[in-house]
Amino acid sequence: MAAYFRVFLSAVTSEFGAARDAVANDLQARDLQLRVQRSFRQEPGADTLLRLLHDYIRECSAVVCMIGRRNGACPSPTAAAAFAHLLPPGITEASYTQWEFFFARAYKRRLSLYIAAADYPPDRDAPTGDDFPELQAAFIRHIKTEGLHYVSFSNRDQLRAEVLKEPWPEERRAKPIVLPYASLGNLFKGREAFLRRLRQSLTRANGGATAIVSKALYGMGGIGKTRAAVEYAWAHREDYTALLLAQADSPEELRRYLAGLAGPLLLAEREVAEEEVRLNAVLSWLGANPGWLLILDNVDAPPALAEANRLMGRLAGGHVLLTDRFARQVEPLEIDVLSREAAAAFLVEATDSRRRKAADDDAAAGELADELGRLALALEQAAATIEKLRCGLRRYLEIWQSNRERAVGWARPEITGYHHAVAATWQTSVDQLTEAGRHLLERLAFLAPDPVPMFLLDVAVPDAEAEDQYGALADLAAVSLVTREIEGERFSVHRLVQDVTRRSLDSGALRQRVTETLGWVNAAFTGDPEDVRSWARLDPLTPHAQSVTQWADAAGIAESTARLMSQLGTLLYTKSLHAQAEPLFRRALAIDEASFGPSHPEVSRDLNNLAELLRATNRLTEAEPLIRRALMIDEVSLGPDHPAVAVRLNVLGLLLRDTNRLAEAEPLWRRALAISEATFGPDDRTVAIHLNNFAELLRTTNRLAEAEPLYHRALAINEASFGPDHPTVANCLNNLALLLQGANRLAEAEPLYRRALAIDEASLGPEHPTVGTLLNNLAALLGDAGRPAEAAPLMRRVVAILTDFERRTGHSHPRRGAALRQYAHLLTAMGKSEAEIKAAIASLTAERGARAP
Repeated sequence: MAAYFRVFLSAVTSEFGAARDAVANDLQARDLQLRVQRSFRQEPGADTLLRLLHDYIRECSAVVCMIGRRNGACPSPTAAAAFAHLLPPGITEASYTQWEFFFARAYKRRLSLYIAAADYPPDRDAPTGDDFPELQAAFIRHIKTEGLHYVSFSNRDQLRAEVLKEPWPEERRAKPIVLPYASLGNLFKGREAFLRRLRQSLTRANGGATAIVSKALYGMGGIGKTRAAVEYAWAHREDYTALLLAQADSPEELRRYLAGLAGPLLLAEREVAEEEVRLNAVLSWLGANPGWLLILDNVDAPPALAEANRLMGRLAGGHVLLTDRFARQVEPLEIDVLSREAAAAFLVEATDSRRRKAADDDAAAGELADELGRLALALEQAAATIEKLRCGLRRYLEIWQSNRERAVGWARPEITGYHHAVAATWQTSVDQLTEAGRHLLERLAFLAPDPVPMFLLDVAVPDAEAEDQYGALADLAAVSLVTREIEGERFSVHRLVQDVTRRSLDSGALRQRVTETLGWVNAAFTGDPEDVRSWARLDPLTPHAQSVTQWADAAGIAESTARLMSQLGTLLYTKSLHAQAEPLFRRALAIDEASFGPSHPEVSRDLNNLAELLRATNRLTEAEPLIRRALMIDEVSLGPDHPAVAVRLNVLGLLLRDTNRLAEAEPLWRRALAISEATFGPDDRTVAIHLNNFAELLRTTNRLAEAEPLYHRALAINEASFGPDHPTVANCLNNLALLLQGANRLAEAEPLYRRALAIDEASLGPEHPTVGTLLNNLAALLGDAGRPAEAAPLMRRVVAILTDFERRTGHSHPRRGAALRQYAHLLTAMGKSEAEIKAAIASLTAERGARAP
């Protein structure tokens, strides 16, 4: 690790959290090693947070300070006293972020200072904890008095651009490694022969990684399948070009995890919204970079195995390891419990530094290993708990035996499918937790087994007593009930630990924890899911929102469930994941109708969401009565001039336009525009929506002179609101270009199309339906300009995108037939023969698995 260029980012989260994360992403893309203050809050055996920061900054390469009006919390005087000699004369007190600056100065680290201008909008309206404005003002005066160079910035994008201007070193690309935890090293006991057998099994078929070789490690829960697979990966790190792991409980989870590898692989598509695009990019990378190892973890369900086989069938050149509780059609390698000797040796060595030693430790370790069923998960938790208690092996054995009786009633192996030792060891570990630690574990049990973002711990649990969640996490880590990433901002809970935790709760406690967890995730799921700028926060929360809403719905908890389902559905809908969004929209509607009755504004919102999805999937006759009902509800309950009424009028207008009823749509859009201007003023982004749609109607009815100023006004509002590179701006550019093209002003229209296309490809991905629309429009312009050779490949992409849309949604797309005809027309204009045209269309439909035209 020392060879890497290590950077520390200093910022107050309530003011610069989003900007700091964006800068971190930019620098990580350059293969720089990044850490922030929050990374140090969970180090085991920590002295103080200030000492951890000091030690890291002393050895790091550079410190980037984002400085604003807030300074955050201060360390205790006792913690600060050890470093008082590093402060300059005249400075006697400093906050954590200020200490980070002073540490960098003291050790002459490369220091980059960025001071927010007065117009910078902080992430949160107020500090989330202690803050000392006078201390921060004095700190900024010190920087300016010292004559230190700094750069001012007014927004996040400006900051990112300035940071990237710095001469950051170009590091050699590290081998991609995505594994959940580090190797146990010498503590990995008793599996040497198994790993040798696994290696021989993987390599004997081909002598190397020139074709896909799949093996399944199977055995009961808690036996250590994932640990064995990960240890194999570390042991043969030099033999592979990449070490990767993806969870595979279900087909959906497998696809999501594989798509997520686009980030660690630094693929160009990693920021693309559409999951399918990132998944295909990862599969393409695997195909082009032979010699990798891919672990597919927990492939317990037959549908997940079928999907794994389908996806891996597209590849060549690597090794695939599956972990599974059952022997299935993939060649199985059974993994058994550890030998008594290996399990006992692990307990003795893993607890050597802190346990109370006794003469009979070797015998006690053997007895305890037997009691624990020689299961890897139970052994790791036991060792961690012994270290925390600083007790002897026999004392832990006594504690464990008392807990076995407590676990018998709710953790019988014939019901749970795993050895009773897992539950008893879990109970022994849980008994050592603080109350806050137990509460956190019980809430984490209802999240997905996916990594949990650390920022979730910054969110208070609604209607629950305030607790130190970072301290609670440290409590869980101390007894191996959670696993933290070596670097990064995530932690994980073993699915078996989650299951045991849920089973331990009686019905009342279970309902309480589900309610709390639902409120917690709901409170964290903030931002506009339709705005790509919110996705960096919402994406890591998505699997957890899906999990907890399922638990809450099953428990009959209505409050917050429908809202979170609605937000989650909107996020998936915006990403064109219609099949995943639709059941969420429908269930949210059913919950709200049951909770509030059929005529409540919340029901109207749900009807609107479902109607928009139905319209997007070409089910217009189903959508129209829903949006008309939503409009009626809002007009009656909120009044005819409420902004929600304008939203419903807008969607109904779109439906009428799609069914060529423009005369009916026009008064609706005029009314929606009037409501929004009266409510929000003339320059609001909501007004821009209605300006754009009304201008579309005017353009469609050939009133171009009336439409053009409305388009320009909508574009100006959206550029001011969202910045120049947002998909909303791209939509305005596209519509204005359509008008210019209709007026035969092709030279003016073409650069607008190309700018809009670049924005949406970067934001939404190259295969999003919206990108298909822009490609179609640009191809039409090029065709009108007599440039069919440039237009034809664009039109081919359009057909491919629409075909994929039909495959994903199961619904025909109204424009696919026209796109095929236009593609054929362009090929004709290029002088292609009828046979060549038929062959081109046949190859396109065949490669996409589509119906022939």
